[in-house]
Amino acid sequence: MHRLSLVGVQLVVIDECHHLFRPGAGRDKLGAIQSMKHILQSAGGVSLIIAGVADLREAILSETSGETYRRLQELDLDDIRPGSRETKIFATNFRKSAEVLGIEVSEEDAFVDRILFARNGQIGRSVSLAKAILHDAVTRRRPMLSLERAEAVYRKDRKGADMTPFHAAEWGTVKRELEAIGWQA
Repeated sequence: MHRLSLVGVQLVVIDECHHLFRPGAGRDKLGAIQSMKHILQSAGGVSLIIAGVADLREAILSETSGETYRRLQELDLDDIRPGSRETKIFATNFRKSAEVLGIEVSEEDAFVDRILFARNGQIGRSVSLAKAILHDAVTRRRPMLSLERAEAVYRKDRKGADMTPFHAAEWGTVKRELEAIGWQA
């Protein structure tokens, strides 16, 4: 904690925090909870964000004194719904990321809508797919995103689908076709 404050760290994010509480050799659930409590109590104003699955909440609730849970503010992240403020924020971040990487994104290809549809608006999965599509463009030295390459990236995870949200056609048409064969927005 002393080092964190020395270098000016004000926020610590632990993603997949539930893994800290798995049983096994060398694992100490109560020690992990105590460490998080120490971060929260220490001088220097370090904030702690932990993210994980429902088991994380249960592990924290298992601490008998209840101190850690009293200090916890829970936030549930909802899926991103089409046309929402969150969709606009996601779109801005995607566009700015592409811009920083020197990659052009055609508005008419509706990449953000396609990405969110492909991952049912799930934040983490949508971000992961967006990053994978941008990474593909960077590694292949493409100056512009293409639906063809986005579809290839998507098919790495989703083999066997005849049609994907990245099918090279107007987005409204593709979406209607996908919904007709059982995809859900």
